[in-house]
Amino acid sequence: MGRVWLRLVAGGALLLLLAPARSQLLPAVPPPPPAPPLDLADPAAKEINLCVSRFGNSGCAARLYAGLLCGAVGEGAAPQELQQRLEQQYEQAGIDFRGISAGQIEAMAVKDEAPRLCPQKSRQIQELFSSLAEASGS
Repeated sequence: MGRVWLRLVAGGALLLLLAPARSQLLPAVPPPPPAPPLDLADPAAKEINLCVSRFGNSGCAARLYAGLLCGAVGEGAAPQELQQRLEQQYEQAGIDFRGISAGQIEAMAVKDEAPRLCPQKSRQIQELFSSLAEASGS
């Protein structure tokens, strides 16, 4: 799980999405305190528990990542906080990352899941990821 997340972050997509302006860099921020355990009575937590059975491992990973992107676009959340939240959701969902690449998760999240989860922000997410791919020469 850690390798997939690190590859998603290494691409810099979250930093682009979280920066108020593309030219600004985020200041160094100390790691956030540990997140509280998920409340299993919460409907969102129940949905995470059923995610793999409903969407499969890669679909669930993409859906959770897209949900994080939808909430993060324009909000300026700390990357460490987002990483911790996503890792917690991946762990709770019980995703088996064998045979799944970070690129697969990212592509599914940006192209398929973001338009479903946040149609009003999906174009912005797609443009940012497109800009990132162009900047890296991919």
